[in-house]
Amino acid sequence: MSFDSMSPMEIFENSRESIESKESISKSSIPISGLLIENYFDFIHISVATKEKKYCGWSIRDLDECVEDDEDMETIVIGDTVFPHFENQGSQLELYHDDISLGAISLLKYLFEVFTGPILDASFLTATIPNPRISRFLVDCFHLNSIRNCEKLMLYENGISSKNMIDQILDLASGVKNLDFRCPLPDDWRNPKILKVDKLLAWPAEWFTTTDLLINLDCECVSINETNLKWQSFKAFMLKWAMSEDTRLKVLEISFDGNWEGFNHDGLEVKDWDPEERDSHYPDIMLGKREWFNCEFASDILRKDGLLASFWRKEHSFHFVVWHDRHPIATLHPDPEQLIKMEDLEFVEEEEEEDE
Repeated sequence: MSFDSMSPMEIFENSRESIESKESISKSSIPISGLLIENYFDFIHISVATKEKKYCGWSIRDLDECVEDDEDMETIVIGDTVFPHFENQGSQLELYHDDISLGAISLLKYLFEVFTGPILDASFLTATIPNPRISRFLVDCFHLNSIRNCEKLMLYENGISSKNMIDQILDLASGVKNLDFRCPLPDDWRNPKILKVDKLLAWPAEWFTTTDLLINLDCECVSINETNLKWQSFKAFMLKWAMSEDTRLKVLEISFDGNWEGFNHDGLEVKDWDPEERDSHYPDIMLGKREWFNCEFASDILRKDGLLASFWRKEHSFHFVVWHDRHPIATLHPDPEQLIKMEDLEFVEEEEEEDE
């Protein structure tokens, strides 16, 4: 049987028809293209997408919220868990349980027995003020192998996150390579594991320090926003990179709540763009090369081993790219509309430049 034309909910319902149906689906190794787990104050919503299909979802609500009389309640068994009541709304299924976290974990376990392929993209969104119940639930999610092996993760919390919860998640998420981390944390939080993934987008990041930038950072592509760094940290980073043998870094972007007053090139061998040495544009790898940085007026640093980097400054941000391929336009053949024109960019004003 082909499941390509079936929605995730149809596959789920089919798996419950018989043991044979579930085994047949499990053997098909259907991947989950998108997993979205949303935590609200009084319920949890789980959404699953396969291929180009739209998301189908399951809401797990507290049994106390059920307005049905006992004789009107419809019980449903999913895996080895009994949900005392459910409401089928087509592509959405509402489930009621006396412990929403336990019910959600039980549902996830069953879904991962059905959709046995990899999870290509998983997002965890806390749309209410974080609390201990949500923290425990999120950690429990990452004890599930399908989630802990996921390479692309997004974590978002609408409030200060638990440091202990984040540490446990980073310990458990052994497969993560691409992390979109939007969890506010106290500025004394430290965990170098977050700085070892291939791609990292972090916001806000008051916890990110100069030591992290100079010593702990080991990513290919990095975008870190709302830091407490100063321009001296970026200068120190460039001086260190110029003397290093680092061949991993490709893109670094950092925003900060400061200014460039006093910035200078002392100690750096900086030169202007030479069209014969590199292209005018660099692919924005963080966005999957859908956009390109205009680097015509960026400053270049040539390392002794021949590796070339470019950097530029905006009012409150620092940008640094490494040209592992000096002619990516010829390699990737981007649409001309992707190549942003110079007049559409904003740089630090001339009066803010250093005195040469």
